[in-house]
Parts: sequence; structure tokens; C-alpha cells
Amino acid sequence: MTNHLNLRRVRKRVDGKRAVSVAISSVILTAAVIAVSFVVLFWAQYRSSAYNEQYSEAMNSDITKLKERLTFEYIFYNSSESNLIVYLMNWGRVDNVTVQTVFVGNTTWFTTFSNIDLKFLNGTSAQDLDIGEEGYFLLYLPNLVLRKSYSVRVITGRGSVFESTFVA
Repeated sequence: MTNHLNLRRVRKRVDGKRAVSVAISSVILTAAVIAVSFVVLFWAQYRSSAYNEQYSEAMNSDITKLKERLTFEYIFYNSSESNLIVYLMNWGRVDNVTVQTVFVGNTTWFTTFSNIDLKFLNGTSAQDLDIGEEGYFLLYLPNLVLRKSYSVRVITGRGSVFESTFVA
């Protein structure tokens, strides 16, 4: 009988430990879920702020692009030197307007220029035009036919497009 009593005591201890181990595993599982939830929360907050910042930058860029204004003051083709001189003025509400690409052509062909040497009217080199500043650039175009109409399309560094026509 003693053996039987000892067996009961051992069984009670084992059964009691099972209940404790279930409670401990529940606490550990709950802590793990809470920890993972905080990680997901912080990640979502980080991504949300990153998307908000990207959206803000994109909107500011678009607004700045809309504020760009270039006007063609004068376009002159010097047939003896095959040079096209284009005079521009920044009359917009934003500084640092750069000339990235220029297209010159008509209905049958066009030529692209990408390394534009923008200059101020006094001849010094200009990286960009600020509000109210005037500048010009010179393009070598030997194929223009006199008394024919051509167009000049200027694309700025922000992607704004300005176009004018001239007669060679």
C-alpha cells in the first residue's frame, strides 16, 4: 500500500506541474505576441512616415515645377556661322531654373542638344536662371534652310517644357 501512496503523491506532483507549465507557456506566448505586435506597430509607423515624406517631396517638386516660367525673348539664326542663339528670361516664381535639354526641328526632323552652355547676357557662364534673370545659349545648326519655320523646345531640370517657333 505504501507503494500505492507514493505513486499517488508522484502523480499529484506531476499533475500540478502540468498546470504550472500550461500557465507559464501561456504567459510566454502572450509576451511573444505582444512583442511581435510592437515590432509590427513600429515598422508600420516608420513606413507611414516614410511614405508621407516621399509624398510631401513629390508634391513640393510638382508645385515648384508649376511655378517655373521661361519666356523666349528673342531667337536669332546666324546663317553665316550656322548658329542659333536663344535668349530666355525666368519670369516665374522659383529660382534655379536650369536648361537640361533643347529640341530644334520642324515637321520632318529634329535635333536634340543635352549639354547646354547657358550664359548670362554679359557672357559669363550661368548654371541656372533665378527669378528675373535673363540668359542665352548658342546651338550649332548647319542644316537650317533660310525662310523656313522651326520650333525650339526647352526642357528644364524639373521637367517643365517651353516651346517657341522662329523663322531661319
